[in-house]
Amino acid sequence: MLTLYNVALLPFRLVATALAAWRGRSAAGKREWAERRARTLPDARPDAIWIHGSSVGESRIVQGVAAALRRVDPRRPLVVSAFTNTGRAQLPGSAPADASFLLPLDFPSYHRRLLRKLRPAGLALIETELWPNLLHQAHAAGVPVVVLNGRLSERRMARYRRMRHLYRPLLAGIARVGAQSDDDARRFVELGVPPSAVEVTGNIKFDLPLPDADPGALRRRLALAERPVFVAGSTARGEDEAVLQAFADARREHSDLFLVLAPRHPERADEVAALIEAHDLRARRISAGDADAARDADVLLVDTVGHLTELYSAATVAFVGGSLVPIGGHNVMEPAAAGVPVLFGPRTENVEEPAEALTRARAARRVANADALSRALVELLADAFEREAMVRRAHGVLEANRGALQRSVALLLAAIGRDA
Repeated sequence: MLTLYNVALLPFRLVATALAAWRGRSAAGKREWAERRARTLPDARPDAIWIHGSSVGESRIVQGVAAALRRVDPRRPLVVSAFTNTGRAQLPGSAPADASFLLPLDFPSYHRRLLRKLRPAGLALIETELWPNLLHQAHAAGVPVVVLNGRLSERRMARYRRMRHLYRPLLAGIARVGAQSDDDARRFVELGVPPSAVEVTGNIKFDLPLPDADPGALRRRLALAERPVFVAGSTARGEDEAVLQAFADARREHSDLFLVLAPRHPERADEVAALIEAHDLRARRISAGDADAARDADVLLVDTVGHLTELYSAATVAFVGGSLVPIGGHNVMEPAAAGVPVLFGPRTENVEEPAEALTRARAARRVANADALSRALVELLADAFEREAMVRRAHGVLEANRGALQRSVALLLAAIGRDA
């Protein structure tokens, strides 16, 4: 079955070659495609632990795992990777990791070349990074593969079930899986991971530390003073309109309300800026500098990566995107951990466990649609007591669910024959 998969990939390899030539016209594009084709390989000591996460959310988990491993053994070699450019931008630097790089495309020769260079002691895949050739080449090289924070939504399972003949022999060779929940564990077993290799370790996102942010200093820099702030993070196409309408509705009662709008993909900034302008609002792009933004703008448009977690800390109310549209939601714990009341939509398949934990505890509100988002924002801005109560409840949810990071690191080290 793997042979058929690789035959099907042949046209994509031609496309990749063409893309590499086209993107290679710029220095950044040339660097990117040198890594995606395993032409440029990371410079790292052999016997490293390699930790890989796909995009921005997974890269934060990569950071947490790398930092925890560094605390256990500061001399242990570590390398980290991401699949997307935005994820790569969030990877830890030289302190917690020896090298960072983009994962090559899923062609056998690329992964073979990379593994020969790295000679890692183990490979940790974050959540659902189950690339068939990566798994096969790691098994062939004798590299133990561990899945950390393992997550398989029912929607994703439908795709894997259709490809079970490809994945079953590959997943049978996985050393260990640390699953987020009982349901995730059951799905990994269904796909072919031996039951003895699967353990429920919990969700690492409950353990991730906040950045060293100073909300007061941030508010002073933005010239916010005591103004209420609505932060909408990781929004997708189809959600920005809902956020802008909710903002407009809330400003009828809170005329000094300020909006921070952070699309999940910064390359959508021009599109979102046009929507902001269509609502007769003034926007400042964070790439142009955020100092005094609230003095001359109604909206701070976040068009670069790496700022959202800090910006959540200045929020009065936050909305987490990817949840009003069929994407599956993004990290709902991030604003909750920052001490902010959280709103999100009904589509939270990717973050179902933390979303349910927050809503059960009345520490967050799930809104059904754009109109409900407007109503919830207006209500919370008018009710400081309820906002404070939601923050207290969220803190309780966080405390009750901590420990997954420690359990996951212990699982990884046991799988590669090391002691925590």
